[in-house]
Amino acid sequence: MMSVKPQQPRPKERILILGEDVDQASVRDIIKSIYDINLDDEEREHVFVDYERLPIHLILNTYGGSVYDGLALIGAIELSETPIIVTCLGSAMSMGLFILSSGHYRRAHHLSTIMYHQLSMGSWDTLEGIAKDMQEGKRLEEVCDNLLFKRTKLKMKDLENFKNRKADWYMSAQEALKYGIIDEIIGAPLISKENIKKIEAELKKSEPKSVVNVKTPATKPRPKRKLAPKKKSPKENIEGKD
Repeated sequence: MMSVKPQQPRPKERILILGEDVDQASVRDIIKSIYDINLDDEEREHVFVDYERLPIHLILNTYGGSVYDGLALIGAIELSETPIIVTCLGSAMSMGLFILSSGHYRRAHHLSTIMYHQLSMGSWDTLEGIAKDMQEGKRLEEVCDNLLFKRTKLKMKDLENFKNRKADWYMSAQEALKYGIIDEIIGAPLISKENIKKIEAELKKSEPKSVVNVKTPATKPRPKRKLAPKKKSPKENIEGKD
């Protein structure tokens, strides 16, 4: 009896989207999907000799949010043996920046905006409670900054200027690539005026140099119609007699 080699079944859905604020609700399903796909890939590796893990694609478009929940998602990305490609379409601001930088491979559309700023906290408590919150805030900020130092080309001196001024640092995709926050810029660049002029020049070169005018044969003018002499009215006949 001939044995039939088992076929690899279709892998699980591998496109995940974070298109809202970072919080427990938005990251919960993404973390679960990352774990499910990794477990599925692990089982397939034991069944199929030549099995290859397909990457997970995480599409990112967020203004940021909870630091704790963002770190939970980053932890799931770091623990994933299946490679995770994080792609920024739109924005990766605040906590979104740290999530973007944590991908195994990071990409951003050329129209995307990336933003870094100092962590913010709000607290209504006793002085002792506020002091503890500030201490925790500094710890979280150090954790997040160290993630950038580990995964990008950013240094402390690059961040201190914005921290001292309490300012937001908005970056283009090109600037993010320069600092190693992403590995690739995707999408065709916008056509500049210079490129338009080059295209117009190329089109002029491709136009034919001479154009043959085809004339239609001349037509003979029609002969004019001869009008019959106008008849005089009876009144004119009477007045014209001597």
